[in-house]
Amino acid sequence: MVTAEIKIPTPGRPIEALTMCGEDKPKKAFLILPGKGYTINHFLLDFLWRMAAEAGFYAIKAEYRGYTYRHLDEPYDHDHAIEDLGYVLDYLAEVGYKSQNIIICGKSLGTVALAGAVAKRQESFAQAVLLTPVLYYKREAGVFPMWDVYKQKVGSSYLIFGSDDPFCDLVTAKAAFPESQMDCYQGADHGLNLDGNYTRTIEINREIIEKVKSFITKI
Repeated sequence: MVTAEIKIPTPGRPIEALTMCGEDKPKKAFLILPGKGYTINHFLLDFLWRMAAEAGFYAIKAEYRGYTYRHLDEPYDHDHAIEDLGYVLDYLAEVGYKSQNIIICGKSLGTVALAGAVAKRQESFAQAVLLTPVLYYKREAGVFPMWDVYKQKVGSSYLIFGSDDPFCDLVTAKAAFPESQMDCYQGADHGLNLDGNYTRTIEINREIIEKVKSFITKI
Protein backbone atom coordinates (compact mmCIF):
# COMPACT_ATOMS: atom_id res chain seq x y z
CA MET A 1 0.00 0.00 0.00
CA VAL A 2 1.08 3.55 -0.77
CA THR A 3 0.33 6.17 1.90
CA ALA A 4 0.73 9.94 1.69
CA GLU A 5 0.10 13.07 3.69
CA ILE A 6 -1.49 15.76 1.56
CA LYS A 7 -2.59 19.35 2.00
CA ILE A 8 -5.74 20.29 0.13
CA PRO A 9 -5.73 23.97 -0.88
CA THR A 10 -8.36 26.45 0.31
CA PRO A 11 -8.43 30.26 0.24
CA GLY A 12 -6.95 30.09 3.73
CA ARG A 13 -4.99 27.39 5.52
CA PRO A 14 -4.93 24.00 3.76
CA ILE A 15 -6.92 20.95 4.80
CA GLU A 16 -4.68 18.14 5.99
CA ALA A 17 -5.51 14.61 4.87
CA LEU A 18 -4.03 11.14 4.65
CA THR A 19 -4.39 8.84 1.64
CA MET A 20 -3.77 5.13 1.11
CA CYS A 21 -4.16 2.95 -1.97
CA GLY A 22 -2.51 0.27 -4.05
CA GLU A 23 0.18 0.90 -6.63
CA ASP A 24 -2.35 1.29 -9.46
CA LYS A 25 -4.86 4.14 -9.29
CA PRO A 26 -8.19 2.80 -7.96
CA LYS A 27 -11.42 3.46 -9.83
CA LYS A 28 -13.30 4.60 -6.72
CA ALA A 29 -12.54 6.76 -3.69
CA PHE A 30 -13.65 6.26 -0.09
CA LEU A 31 -13.64 9.50 1.89
CA ILE A 32 -13.79 9.55 5.71
CA LEU A 33 -14.92 12.58 7.73
CA PRO A 34 -14.50 12.63 11.53
CA GLY A 35 -16.90 13.82 14.18
CA LYS A 36 -16.42 16.70 16.58
CA GLY A 37 -13.97 16.23 19.43
CA TYR A 38 -11.64 13.70 17.82
CA THR A 39 -9.48 13.46 14.73
CA ILE A 40 -9.18 11.22 11.69
CA ASN A 41 -6.98 8.91 13.79
CA HIS A 42 -10.00 7.80 15.79
CA PHE A 43 -9.81 3.99 16.21
CA LEU A 44 -12.81 3.06 14.05
CA LEU A 45 -12.12 5.65 11.35
CA ASP A 46 -8.50 4.60 11.02
CA PHE A 47 -9.40 0.95 10.51
CA LEU A 48 -12.17 1.84 8.03
CA TRP A 49 -9.55 3.83 6.10
CA ARG A 50 -7.18 0.87 6.00
CA MET A 51 -9.99 -1.53 5.11
CA ALA A 52 -11.08 0.63 2.17
CA ALA A 53 -7.56 0.80 0.78
CA GLU A 54 -7.16 -2.96 1.05
CA ALA A 55 -10.56 -3.37 -0.65
CA GLY A 56 -9.26 -1.48 -3.69
CA PHE A 57 -10.33 2.11 -3.02
CA TYR A 58 -8.41 5.36 -3.01
CA ALA A 59 -8.89 5.79 0.73
CA ILE A 60 -8.70 9.32 2.08
CA LYS A 61 -9.43 10.67 5.56
CA ALA A 62 -9.62 14.44 5.78
CA GLU A 63 -9.30 16.66 8.83
CA TYR A 64 -11.25 19.83 9.51
CA ARG A 65 -9.12 22.95 9.64
CA GLY A 66 -10.47 23.65 13.12
CA TYR A 67 -8.80 20.47 14.39
CA THR A 68 -5.49 20.96 12.64
CA TYR A 69 -5.27 24.63 13.59
CA ARG A 70 -7.23 24.72 16.83
CA HIS A 71 -4.27 26.29 18.61
CA LEU A 72 -4.87 29.24 16.26
CA ASP A 73 -8.60 29.29 17.12
CA GLU A 74 -9.62 28.02 13.69
CA PRO A 75 -13.39 27.29 13.97
CA TYR A 76 -14.99 23.97 13.16
CA ASP A 77 -18.73 24.23 13.55
CA HIS A 78 -21.22 22.74 11.09
CA ASP A 79 -20.87 25.47 8.49
CA HIS A 80 -17.08 25.20 8.49
CA ALA A 81 -17.23 21.40 8.23
CA ILE A 82 -19.55 21.69 5.21
CA GLU A 83 -17.22 24.22 3.61
CA ASP A 84 -14.17 22.02 4.22
CA LEU A 85 -15.87 19.01 2.65
CA GLY A 86 -16.52 21.10 -0.44
CA TYR A 87 -12.79 21.70 -0.86
CA VAL A 88 -12.06 17.99 -0.40
CA LEU A 89 -14.62 17.06 -3.06
CA ASP A 90 -13.12 19.65 -5.39
CA TYR A 91 -9.70 18.07 -4.82
CA LEU A 92 -11.01 14.58 -5.58
CA ALA A 93 -12.57 15.87 -8.80
CA GLU A 94 -9.23 17.36 -9.82
CA VAL A 95 -7.45 14.02 -9.36
CA GLY A 96 -10.09 12.23 -11.43
CA TYR A 97 -12.87 11.09 -9.09
CA LYS A 98 -16.39 12.04 -10.11
CA SER A 99 -19.08 12.12 -7.42
CA GLN A 100 -20.62 8.81 -8.55
CA ASN A 101 -17.27 7.15 -7.84
CA ILE A 102 -16.87 8.64 -4.37
CA ILE A 103 -18.32 6.98 -1.28
CA ILE A 104 -18.39 9.35 1.69
CA CYS A 105 -18.29 7.96 5.23
CA GLY A 106 -19.16 10.57 7.84
CA LYS A 107 -19.12 10.18 11.62
CA SER A 108 -21.40 12.47 13.68
CA LEU A 109 -20.41 16.01 12.61
CA GLY A 110 -19.17 14.36 9.42
CA THR A 111 -22.73 13.30 8.59
CA VAL A 112 -23.90 16.90 8.99
CA ALA A 113 -21.08 18.02 6.70
CA LEU A 114 -22.05 15.29 4.24
CA ALA A 115 -25.75 16.13 4.18
CA GLY A 116 -25.09 19.86 4.01
CA ALA A 117 -22.52 19.66 1.23
CA VAL A 118 -24.56 17.22 -0.87
CA ALA A 119 -27.62 19.46 -0.50
CA LYS A 120 -25.64 22.44 -1.82
CA ARG A 121 -23.87 20.77 -4.73
CA GLN A 122 -25.21 19.75 -8.13
CA GLU A 123 -23.70 16.26 -8.21
CA SER A 124 -25.29 13.04 -7.03
CA PHE A 125 -23.54 10.22 -5.19
CA ALA A 126 -24.06 6.48 -5.45
CA GLN A 127 -23.44 5.52 -1.81
CA ALA A 128 -22.76 6.97 1.62
CA VAL A 129 -22.06 5.56 5.09
CA LEU A 130 -23.61 7.45 8.00
CA LEU A 131 -21.91 6.58 11.29
CA THR A 132 -24.00 7.90 14.20
CA PRO A 133 -25.88 10.33 11.94
CA VAL A 134 -27.12 13.58 13.46
CA LEU A 135 -30.71 13.47 12.24
CA TYR A 136 -31.85 16.07 14.80
CA TYR A 137 -30.70 17.88 17.91
CA LYS A 138 -33.97 17.22 19.70
CA ARG A 139 -36.21 14.38 18.62
CA GLU A 140 -39.39 16.38 19.18
CA ALA A 141 -38.13 19.09 16.79
CA GLY A 142 -38.00 16.63 13.89
CA VAL A 143 -35.41 15.65 11.29
CA PHE A 144 -33.27 18.41 9.76
CA PRO A 145 -34.68 19.46 6.32
CA MET A 146 -31.29 18.92 4.64
CA TRP A 147 -31.75 15.16 4.95
CA ASP A 148 -34.69 15.29 2.53
CA VAL A 149 -32.47 16.99 -0.08
CA TYR A 150 -29.63 14.57 0.70
CA LYS A 151 -31.83 11.54 -0.05
CA GLN A 152 -32.62 12.90 -3.50
CA LYS A 153 -28.91 12.95 -4.39
CA VAL A 154 -27.55 9.78 -2.79
CA GLY A 155 -28.46 6.39 -4.24
CA SER A 156 -28.11 4.25 -1.12
CA SER A 157 -27.16 4.98 2.47
CA TYR A 158 -26.03 2.76 5.32
CA LEU A 159 -26.90 4.10 8.78
CA ILE A 160 -25.05 2.85 11.89
CA PHE A 161 -25.88 4.07 15.38
CA GLY A 162 -26.61 3.01 18.96
CA SER A 163 -29.91 2.76 20.79
CA ASP A 164 -28.69 5.33 23.34
CA ASP A 165 -27.69 7.92 20.75
CA PRO A 166 -29.29 11.31 21.56
CA PHE A 167 -29.23 12.44 17.91
CA CYS A 168 -30.74 9.40 16.19
CA ASP A 169 -33.21 6.66 17.10
CA LEU A 170 -34.42 3.58 15.28
CA VAL A 171 -38.02 4.73 14.81
CA THR A 172 -37.02 8.08 13.33
CA ALA A 173 -34.27 6.54 11.21
CA LYS A 174 -36.65 3.99 9.70
CA ALA A 175 -39.23 6.69 8.98
CA ALA A 176 -36.67 9.03 7.41
CA PHE A 177 -34.75 6.32 5.52
CA PRO A 178 -37.32 3.55 4.90
CA GLU A 179 -35.33 1.85 2.15
CA SER A 180 -31.85 2.19 3.63
CA GLN A 181 -29.67 -0.43 5.25
CA MET A 182 -29.16 0.29 8.95
CA ASP A 183 -27.84 -1.24 12.14
CA CYS A 184 -28.78 -0.07 15.62
CA TYR A 185 -26.59 -1.48 18.40
CA GLN A 186 -28.43 -2.03 21.65
CA GLY A 187 -27.01 0.00 24.54
CA ALA A 188 -24.41 1.83 22.43
CA ASP A 189 -24.05 5.59 22.82
CA HIS A 190 -23.18 8.29 20.27
CA GLY A 191 -19.58 7.06 20.25
CA LEU A 192 -20.79 3.49 19.60
CA ASN A 193 -19.47 2.58 23.05
CA LEU A 194 -21.09 0.43 25.70
CA ASP A 195 -20.29 1.90 29.09
CA GLY A 196 -18.21 -0.56 31.11
CA ASN A 197 -18.26 -3.25 28.41
CA TYR A 198 -15.08 -2.72 26.43
CA THR A 199 -15.09 -6.23 24.98
CA ARG A 200 -18.48 -5.72 23.34
CA THR A 201 -17.47 -2.21 22.21
CA ILE A 202 -14.46 -3.66 20.39
CA GLU A 203 -16.66 -6.36 18.89
CA ILE A 204 -19.11 -3.72 17.64
CA ASN A 205 -16.26 -1.87 15.94
CA ARG A 206 -15.12 -5.10 14.28
CA GLU A 207 -18.66 -5.81 13.05
CA ILE A 208 -19.00 -2.30 11.65
CA ILE A 209 -15.76 -2.58 9.69
CA GLU A 210 -16.86 -5.88 8.13
CA LYS A 211 -20.38 -4.62 7.34
CA VAL A 212 -19.12 -1.39 5.80
CA LYS A 213 -16.74 -3.43 3.66
CA SER A 214 -19.65 -5.52 2.45
CA PHE A 215 -21.73 -2.42 1.72
CA ILE A 216 -19.08 -0.57 -0.30
CA THR A 217 -17.95 -3.60 -2.30
CA LYS A 218 -21.32 -5.13 -3.20
CA ILE A 219 -21.86 -2.89 -6.25
